[in-house]
Amino acid sequence: MCDISTEDQLLDIAKNAAELDKPLKFEYKQHIGFLIRHLNVFPQPYNTLETSRQVLDLSYENKNTIFLFAISALDVLGELDNLLTPERRQAFIDWIYDLQLTNADDSLLHSPVSFPSLFCEPKSRDFGQRFFGQRGFGGLIEDHNYQNRDGSTRWIPQYNLKHFWRREVPPFSSGLIEPLIPPRTKTANDFHRLPGHLPFRTNEFEVYNRNLLATRYFDKIETNSDVGLLKIWTVNERSKRRLLECFSVEICSDGIPIIETLKSTPGYKLNMIPPVKNEARPPKAKEPLLELKTSNWSSDTFTRLFLRSPTLLQMIHLPEGNSEDEGDTILRKNIPIFHSAVKSYAESHLLEGPLGVVDYGGRVWIHDYLSESIDKPEKLNANEQEIYQFVTFCDHPKMITVAGNFHVETVDMRSSGRSRACTELWRSPIFDARSRHEAMYVQGVPPASAVIRHISRISGTANNYLVMTDRALHLIDDRFPGKTVLSVEHPFSSGTHRLIVSDRMRDAAGGGDVYSIFSLDQFQVLNSSIAMTKLYSHPSGIWSSVDAFHFIGEPKHFNQTTHRGKYAEPGFISEPTRAMSLIENEELHASILLRQTDDGAIWWQQFSKRNLSMKEKVEEEKRSFKRINERRNESTWKRENYNPVYSDKLSQELRETPNDIRQVISVGSPSVDSRVISKFYQRAVNLQRQSNRLIVTNPSRQLEVAPLDDVNSVLSKITLDTWAAVEKMMNENRSVCGFRGSHSCENSDYDEANLAQTYSALLSLAILGDDLKRVDRQAILKTVKNAQRDNGCFWSQGVGSESDMRFVFCAVAICKILDGEKEEVINWVKLSEFLKSSLNIDGGIGQAPGDESHGGSTFCAIASLALSNRLWTGEVLTRRDIDRLIRWAIQKQEIGFHGRAHKPDDSCYAFWIGATLKILNAYHLISPTHLREFLMISQHPHIGGFCKYPEPGGYSDILHTYFSIAALSLLGEPALNPVHPSLNVSMRAADHISRLRFE
Repeated sequence: MCDISTEDQLLDIAKNAAELDKPLKFEYKQHIGFLIRHLNVFPQPYNTLETSRQVLDLSYENKNTIFLFAISALDVLGELDNLLTPERRQAFIDWIYDLQLTNADDSLLHSPVSFPSLFCEPKSRDFGQRFFGQRGFGGLIEDHNYQNRDGSTRWIPQYNLKHFWRREVPPFSSGLIEPLIPPRTKTANDFHRLPGHLPFRTNEFEVYNRNLLATRYFDKIETNSDVGLLKIWTVNERSKRRLLECFSVEICSDGIPIIETLKSTPGYKLNMIPPVKNEARPPKAKEPLLELKTSNWSSDTFTRLFLRSPTLLQMIHLPEGNSEDEGDTILRKNIPIFHSAVKSYAESHLLEGPLGVVDYGGRVWIHDYLSESIDKPEKLNANEQEIYQFVTFCDHPKMITVAGNFHVETVDMRSSGRSRACTELWRSPIFDARSRHEAMYVQGVPPASAVIRHISRISGTANNYLVMTDRALHLIDDRFPGKTVLSVEHPFSSGTHRLIVSDRMRDAAGGGDVYSIFSLDQFQVLNSSIAMTKLYSHPSGIWSSVDAFHFIGEPKHFNQTTHRGKYAEPGFISEPTRAMSLIENEELHASILLRQTDDGAIWWQQFSKRNLSMKEKVEEEKRSFKRINERRNESTWKRENYNPVYSDKLSQELRETPNDIRQVISVGSPSVDSRVISKFYQRAVNLQRQSNRLIVTNPSRQLEVAPLDDVNSVLSKITLDTWAAVEKMMNENRSVCGFRGSHSCENSDYDEANLAQTYSALLSLAILGDDLKRVDRQAILKTVKNAQRDNGCFWSQGVGSESDMRFVFCAVAICKILDGEKEEVINWVKLSEFLKSSLNIDGGIGQAPGDESHGGSTFCAIASLALSNRLWTGEVLTRRDIDRLIRWAIQKQEIGFHGRAHKPDDSCYAFWIGATLKILNAYHLISPTHLREFLMISQHPHIGGFCKYPEPGGYSDILHTYFSIAALSLLGEPALNPVHPSLNVSMRAADHISRLRFE
């Protein structure tokens, strides 16, 4: 609530300034800056603050009118021509015409999304069913910053970018999944459980973020060498998970491990023993390990390795290179980090030491493992009502991002007090349900929102995060709270148990950055455990999904590439994948994905960073196939030596020899015999001819197939013809033509023109100096004629929409601008009766018959009569009615004007009532000095613009700014251009309209 005494004090200032003849200053420069800031956002999404309420960006349906306020105010101030270059002026004109809906055959050309968008499947309502990906392109966005080389428009799809571009977007898998480290479990005593899936007693917290594989890459281990060294730390998944093993292997620049250099070091027994808090209780047993992770801040002399068990988080230091402690296996071991059940943790990428930890109580802790009090973490005082699940660091060293089950928020760690400064970034969307008029088989109660399973910061970006839920992967931006930039649906009911987001990789062909996302599901879905998708960041800042989530294979799939003898040794044993790690480095020409299967074996898969031709892919698969066969014949991978308790022996003489292995043949390989293909083709032709002999009737005409320019598929010509006919019928039968306020309702049931937005668009075009040749004049005038109701008023947007005095003025003004007065568009007999019925006993005019007298509706009625030259004829208002109306209008001035009785003065009514009196030749009866000073104290002293009324803490907005400036023009404020009171536009624009001629 406002302080009444403070408001009275402000009004006293205005009164004193008026009475003492000491006028307040008009902040000309500040208003110019205020309007320029508003104009610069067009035609992008627009936010505004209205004094009485905050209006957020809802794709702003009246953006057209907001644009009119900005340029009209600048026009009255005389600064518009100084601000607009010819190119920018033309861009604004084209944008306004893009909002036009017409009956013309080329109406599609005026749409912001041209013809290719017709073949983009719209997103249907989401009732919570699971999908495996998005069909179509999800809509095409025009890239205004970049064009194709031939100068044509560059379109950016939301989904399936590689299908739209018709090319592979690197990185992509090259070769097969190859073995690296063999299984190390060879006796029955080494097994802690049977093979296959996890025990049924496994808790949920033991599955998410479970990963017993950590890696670190060292580039150029020798001078003048392009060979790097890969360190691997792993714990056998099927063991008791208390032995840490270490391996090293050299990697060539092509991203291929050199198997001959594979080495192993003695294992290290892990002592994950929880601290004893009560000496009376027996000591606790060692806990099995759940997660291994290398630190981002490991140095050249040692590697930090985080170890997480069900109730512990520890760290060990391992020596590297030529460190003085190279003789010791462990530099420092069992460094305590957190002695409680840890659900997730994240390390800062900006500062060395800070660590964010989330325990299973839903509390967030900030820990500095470099501090002296390493065992005393600081609790983060975020929202005490939330139970948090995940944490990651922001691009600011003192900001952290946390997530609960259904929301993501940022927390400022610098704020003091019991509660921190929290900002909610995103919330899991609510599913749809049956509406009141829908069929009963549609679900009436929406299912619960999808639960968040992972959050991750996207490296190389300052504002973007990935949120993985049970249903989709969401890309969010902290600059747009509450909005989803992109969503990619997936088939994992668990939301995946492990998520890896790669570093950015430059796409040379498209000029953008590619981010690969790998997800691991411990409960194998379909035929693979690891799935992959890619996101593409275009140079213009737009994001796209390259493709849907797809599985990248399993080691056992090698068995499907060869055809062996009946009694030969089986191929690789089918084992589910339990862990994965991604190796990336600028020196490598490919990324390497390591995976560990349930038996402890480690496999590697290459993802090339460069585009490969089909021939190169086939050759790479052949080389990969050869390496696998050589690896299988080694003693460490032979089945006789690897003999777990559940396997069967085979006789030595029944083993398959290398000569028995068939060669892999690719479909696109030149080695395929063309004569075989020709033979089967001829056979198919003969069968077709024989079947045609059985047809006694005339065969139907074969449909012509027409390929599309933007889709990797074809549509029959009858489909295209039908679509064109429907589109033509829709355009010809469109009942409401004109201009929209924005594109927010495009391609929906509410995508219709509006009389108010049509009036705004025509005035904007006139202010910009357009000749209105591209306006579909006949269609708009027909719309105005059809919009008139039986009572004489007008529908705003077709039958059933709003209808009051505002749209009477819009209809009359449109006819005035388009010179439709002689075509009898408006039935003035009905309209005159409506205006008479709206006249009240106090002299004012309401929005409709029986409504309270209002300053805005009074202006609309009087301006409509003035524009149609019916104000002084006496056929609608008598001279007595006009005198009473003038008296009513004058009584609305206290210091400024108010629109209704017993309401406070409002800056916008300085124009509505002031213009009404100006039209009625009674403007000299007001107190101009008091009105001006009221407007002066309504100025915002810092940001410019005018507020609704003077109040402490009020904000200026574009609507009251324009009408206040227009009111000052009526008052004769120096340096302001005159305003046409009836058209509500500058005299310069009104003269331009009067000179227009239409055919």
